[in-house]
Amino acid sequence: MSFAKENRKPNLYLLWSVLALVILILAGLVSYFFVSSHLNSQSRLVNLQNAIEQQINQRLQVEVQDAARFAELEYQQAEQVLMDESRDQVQQALAVMQGIYDQHHETMADAELRQLLLESLRKVRFFNGRGYVFVGNSKGESQLLPPAPDLEGSSMYDLKDDQGNYFVRRFLEIINSNQGYGYARYRWYPPGNREVMKDKITYIGHFEPYHWLVGAGDYVYQIQQDLQKDIIRHIKNIQFGKDGYISIIDRNGFLVGGQGIDQFTAMHYSQLYAPEDRNRVSHLLKSIKEEGFYRADWYFKDSSRSVNQLLYIKPLPVWDWILVAGTYNDPSLAMLDHERESLAQQSGEDNGQLIITLLVILAVALLTIRHYSRWIRQTFSHYQKDIEDQNQILKENARSLEVSARIVEAAHEGIMLTDAKNKIIQVNDSFTRITGFERDEMIGLDPVVLSSGHHNQQFYRDMWNSIEKLGEWHGEVWNRRKNGTLYPQALSVTCYRNQNGEIENYIGTFSDISQRKAVEEELEHMAQSDSLTDLPNRRLLGERLEHELAVISRYPSRQQLALIYLDLDRFKDINDTYGHGVGDQVLICVARRLNDLVRTTDLVCRIGGDEFVVLVVHEDIEVAAAHLAERVIKLIAEPVLVAGEQLSMTTSLGIALGPQDSKDKEQLLEFADMALYEAKQKGRNNFQFFELWMCEARAERLKNADKPGSVTRNGVSETEPV
Repeated sequence: MSFAKENRKPNLYLLWSVLALVILILAGLVSYFFVSSHLNSQSRLVNLQNAIEQQINQRLQVEVQDAARFAELEYQQAEQVLMDESRDQVQQALAVMQGIYDQHHETMADAELRQLLLESLRKVRFFNGRGYVFVGNSKGESQLLPPAPDLEGSSMYDLKDDQGNYFVRRFLEIINSNQGYGYARYRWYPPGNREVMKDKITYIGHFEPYHWLVGAGDYVYQIQQDLQKDIIRHIKNIQFGKDGYISIIDRNGFLVGGQGIDQFTAMHYSQLYAPEDRNRVSHLLKSIKEEGFYRADWYFKDSSRSVNQLLYIKPLPVWDWILVAGTYNDPSLAMLDHERESLAQQSGEDNGQLIITLLVILAVALLTIRHYSRWIRQTFSHYQKDIEDQNQILKENARSLEVSARIVEAAHEGIMLTDAKNKIIQVNDSFTRITGFERDEMIGLDPVVLSSGHHNQQFYRDMWNSIEKLGEWHGEVWNRRKNGTLYPQALSVTCYRNQNGEIENYIGTFSDISQRKAVEEELEHMAQSDSLTDLPNRRLLGERLEHELAVISRYPSRQQLALIYLDLDRFKDINDTYGHGVGDQVLICVARRLNDLVRTTDLVCRIGGDEFVVLVVHEDIEVAAAHLAERVIKLIAEPVLVAGEQLSMTTSLGIALGPQDSKDKEQLLEFADMALYEAKQKGRNNFQFFELWMCEARAERLKNADKPGSVTRNGVSETEPV
């Protein structure tokens, strides 16, 4: 009996030891799941938030830079807008005058008809009411001057600007030229300012019946100010996210525009009523050094004040502006907050369930261990099953969170989530804004409804091969909006698989890149074109020459090519005598003549100064090149009328043939230059084909140029012809 009692003590100790061990194990497991679930969820949310904030900052920078590019392009177009509108107004005025003259010249007295013609134009206004049409006679006397009618009938012949230009005499030169019309640039006092003259451009036309000059123009700075209104309106309408916008202030402290500072528009910061507002603008102006991110107190879209807001600031020197854009509430952040709340709620529920389960298991374990120790193993099995069930619940919750997180991660612009059968199950607000399709319209549809028909079937086969093999595809596609318009997209498609490798979802993210495409095309054209003549430049010549040489190497029996290198003889004399403005007009005229002369398959390039290159491809290349060179010499010799001056020129040409002379593009250009030199040596106004002895001649000239006493420039003797 005593032995039984003594034996129960170790069993009792063992029982409580096992119970304590169970409690410790359960506490450890519960703690592990609590901490692990919490840390994983927080880490995933932090990573998502960092990614979203980085995307927001990138979007902020892109929006400001796009707005700056738009403003700079508008600035560059100011003079052309002025010239085109002035020309149109003068041509309309001439048409009206001619119509009145044709109708009345046989039935009305001459003096009465003249007065009728002038009065018909007196009230014509344009350029927002500033522009008017003026008329003068062949002696420089004003016949019609709407802003100063008291000067009508007086002589304007001796008027000159602050640079000494007699611009009325220039008007008379234009109407007495062969064309009888043209532009005049000069300076004059703008309205309300008799102290400083400003640049002005005027178009002059000729009314032949009375030999009158008819003109119209405006100040360049005023056209630029007109364009400013369109730029401000455009930038003000830019919106990103739910409340992202761009503010405009100028360097002098005036608040130009923007939704957040609408109440202060056109005011200087020193005029702001609240000291806090004055300090905000003043501090921002003092802290700006260059383009980049800054932290400062500013304004939200609804004009409420912000504190220590992250701003992206870009100075715009051409307008003397500063563009300011602040962080905004991206829809992705709202989705992230929603997921954080859902996770917290679900975690609380799961934790409560785990605690209840733990208490039940402990109670059952205590009773079982006390009364049914032999069933301990079975109890542990039940406990393990309960733990697995709870773990499965956690996994399902994590999978739900992971699906939601994918939407957030892909939410750079528009997003679209499909199931494994490629049926749409979710889209975001940006998708609706870009495509025009509402969420309810798209659920259950195949994304093929967005197809534009721009791409063939092979394009889509390659796309899906990449998605199936690599799990993703990135590229540009053309898609269709709800209203039927086509637009380019930057599209990324990602395939998500579960742990068994089975496809669960496809996620597509895209953005509208229409504006970026337009800017890229403009920049590509500028990079490959000469800014003065709009001809292809040396870069495009090199690409085309390399392409043609490659074609010839594959098909040598079909055709050959020729490089015709030419420049204008003694072009420097024109610049020295008439100025670089006239010289530029001469180059533009020569470029147009050459472009009109050659075939559409040939290429005319300007590679610098007065140097041009013509690339010709032909079966009988030597005969074709010689024939074209003769026509070029004859064409250049025709007089050019520029700024009322009739100029005569000659040209010298050098010709290199490919692949006969060389298969290297740089060497072909060098050989054509050598042939051009020989053409100048033989008296100019002729052409020469490249020959091998020219290389030896150049080497000899370079050798002589290095001798003591020789004066050289860039390695070439000064005695060489130019």
